[in-house]
Amino acid sequence: MRNRIFKLILLSILTTAYLGCSSDSDSDNCETISCLNGGTFIDCECECPQGYTGINCSTQVTPSRIIINKAIVKVFPNTNNGDFWDLAIPEAEDALPDIYITFQNSDLDVIYDSQTFYENAISGEGTFFEFTITPNIQLTTFSDPYLINIWDYDTVDEDDFMTSFGFFTYTSNNSFPNTITVVSQSNELLVDLELSYEW
Repeated sequence: MRNRIFKLILLSILTTAYLGCSSDSDSDNCETISCLNGGTFIDCECECPQGYTGINCSTQVTPSRIIINKAIVKVFPNTNNGDFWDLAIPEAEDALPDIYITFQNSDLDVIYDSQTFYENAISGEGTFFEFTITPNIQLTTFSDPYLINIWDYDTVDEDDFMTSFGFFTYTSNNSFPNTITVVSQSNELLVDLELSYEW
């Protein structure tokens, strides 16, 4: 009888040990997944970085907010159809535009109006004009376009509208760039926008 009990105990211990090893080995032999977009394969699954989801981190998560922090104006029209922007000023150098920017939403409401301008700015000579957006523009709607406008500030007359172009800040496959470029040859406009994201 004692031998029988001993054999049963021994059999129970061996069965538990075998099943435990079998379970561990299954977890060690899980199928490896190639994680995209900087994801890391840990514990048989992909741990996705912020902004991505899915089995292999291939799906973008739409951000809750996109923030425009800076606009770098690189190209704008130096003349108004061949005329200086400030016709009343006799000196050519001083007749160059004093540029500033505004942003509008799709309803054409102004959502940002720069409080600073660059005096006698000229485009095309390798000089860029940086506008730090303060307070920054926080966008929560991405399906509609926004407009960036460039103006010539005037002290005597009304400010001159120089050029404008529409842009989208987000698409479902754009990989969250830190900078987007708003460009239009026909409108003589090239502006880099520096962005950040919140989810």
